[in-house]
Amino acid sequence: MAEPLARRLARVAGFAVLYLVLQAGYQALREGPDIPWVVERGIVLPAAVLIGGVFPEDGVVAQGARLAWPGGRLRLLAGCDGFELLIMLVAATLVAPVSWRRGLFMLGLGGAGIWALNELRLFALYLSFRHWRESFDAVHTVWAPLLLLGALVGWFAWNLRRSH
Repeated sequence: MAEPLARRLARVAGFAVLYLVLQAGYQALREGPDIPWVVERGIVLPAAVLIGGVFPEDGVVAQGARLAWPGGRLRLLAGCDGFELLIMLVAATLVAPVSWRRGLFMLGLGGAGIWALNELRLFALYLSFRHWRESFDAVHTVWAPLLLLGALVGWFAWNLRRSH
């Protein structure tokens, strides 16, 4: 049986409120010592290791929130770390009509998937910046965000179908 429209609208409103609150909290935490540490150690360092494993001759290293190599660097700013997608996943899961076990599954595996896809996105950004500079803007602002958002929506929709 389909969920009544009023309940669906309440879920959408709940998602919007939760997303805004979590996003505001994240923005506040970004100024503290913990989030930069997580970005440097949990996002930039693994990306440098991945790139270095594929292109060791490029000399890519992690320098704080930057991927650096002789003659260039990419800096991860807010929005490049994948936290916005994670916040979307958390907010959507908290208002979703799923059991708590399904919700934990969605958050755990979904969060790991977001991290892995974001690492691949950083790899693609490095490749486009270093080797196909004319494609960097499109990869950075269109293709990578669309793929990440599409993967998140697909993951969420698949889980909703599985829970019914």
